[in-house]
Amino acid sequence: MFRLWTQSMIFASAANSALPQLAPELVRILPQQWVRAFIDYPDVVAAFVSMGLAAILISLFWLVRGATKASAAARIALRAQALKRAKDHRALILIGYIDGGGHGLRQELKRAIEDNFGLFAFQAEAVVELFPVRLGVPAPARANPKANAEKRRRIAQAAVDILDKSAADVIIWGKRGMFGPLDLRMTTVPAFGRVPEVDVVQLGWRARRTGESVQQALAYACARRARPVLNRPQDYKPERLQPIVEALDRLVEDPPEEISDGVMMDILNDFASGALSLGERGGHMRWLQKSLDARQRYLDQVDRSIDQAAWGAAQQEIGRALAALGEREGAKDKLEEAVSRLKLAMDALRATESLQNAEVAMRALQRAEQTLIQRKRIGLRWPV
Repeated sequence: MFRLWTQSMIFASAANSALPQLAPELVRILPQQWVRAFIDYPDVVAAFVSMGLAAILISLFWLVRGATKASAAARIALRAQALKRAKDHRALILIGYIDGGGHGLRQELKRAIEDNFGLFAFQAEAVVELFPVRLGVPAPARANPKANAEKRRRIAQAAVDILDKSAADVIIWGKRGMFGPLDLRMTTVPAFGRVPEVDVVQLGWRARRTGESVQQALAYACARRARPVLNRPQDYKPERLQPIVEALDRLVEDPPEEISDGVMMDILNDFASGALSLGERGGHMRWLQKSLDARQRYLDQVDRSIDQAAWGAAQQEIGRALAALGEREGAKDKLEEAVSRLKLAMDALRATESLQNAEVAMRALQRAEQTLIQRKRIGLRWPV
């Protein structure tokens, strides 16, 4: 906008400097009635001329602005087509403009994602491209759900349209304040019938000296959306899953500085699920204990009245971890607590759409109850 205004002012200055040379020619060309009117009523004619020049300048301003917008739109379309033609099996991540951050910041984000993406996606590579688009950065919906809801929806839809045209998996954009954290937005193509959503990712990013854990947290956030693995950890062999769980374990033990609550909750959620899967399938008991601790930290930050599905799923995994520990240690108290937790989980999940989690909780409850009955039947001496 400033550039367009500068161009208009330059044009106006040039026009004013050229008027003395053009005046004689104008007098000769203009009708005599106009010349007499100018001599008799100079102020009135000058006012009309000023209005005409203002109208011309305004028209030129909007013409240049429209041409600039059309040029930017064409550039975006051509870039999206080129990326779509070159798309292969690798994840494609786009980085739009970061308000308050220049090309160097975008390059740092690009390198961080490329270097660490494989840690959370079975060592798969990702293609990260700087994309020439600027999207708005509205306040998070949780801050004020009603304010700017339509604006957030339009921005999310614009981001999804770019993903569709370029065949990309994730698009990132955001802003950076002078002293605040790096405030990023991410989105991916929603599932069929779902409304597109924009996720908030805030990181304490320091130019040219950002910590490794912060870079890994950014790469994890991208990998979680582009190549989700830990939403169904049981689908993967333990030896393939373990490196990802170990990478998340390091982030849980030493959380990155100035990381947003949403990203930390995602890390705790995925780590707890992955560690539980490793522990249940014959892994070391430490994974069960780590899963139990992480899931409890996660549950402490979930309000049942707001997100009953997440609360019920967390209770279900706590119950499964306690049941597995109780079965291996012969701990009656853990088995009994597991039964109690799993019953709570079933009650919560039955009131939601999480039917799969409810079925898992039911199977885990049946197994825990059978274990208790068998222990009592054979007269096993329980620890006090």
